[in-house]
Amino acid sequence: MAVKKLEKSEWEEYFNKASKNLGAKEVQIEIVSPEVGDQVETEWQPIIGLSYDPKDDEFEVAGEKHDHLIPKPVEIYVEEDVDGIKVVEVVQEDGTKHIIRLRTPPALPEE
Repeated sequence: MAVKKLEKSEWEEYFNKASKNLGAKEVQIEIVSPEVGDQVETEWQPIIGLSYDPKDDEFEVAGEKHDHLIPKPVEIYVEEDVDGIKVVEVVQEDGTKHIIRLRTPPALPEE
């Protein structure tokens, strides 16, 4: 699994394409900042999509129960494996990091 930095010019197209291929994934969002430390904002929930809007300069994580908006991101890193995106790290101007983890939901036990 390799981590790669995406150039700002790639963000919109990359996440539009990635959102179409998410399938049945779940998302967890964690925020790391000097003021609040390391906080989990939302526990695992079904993800609807990831997007970047260059007009408003805003990154969005759309979950089934929670939308998370990140204004004015300055860096985005992604970690992928054979199943697609595993982690997205979005860094804001003030150094706050938003760590978006994706996973395939655990299988239900057979009866």
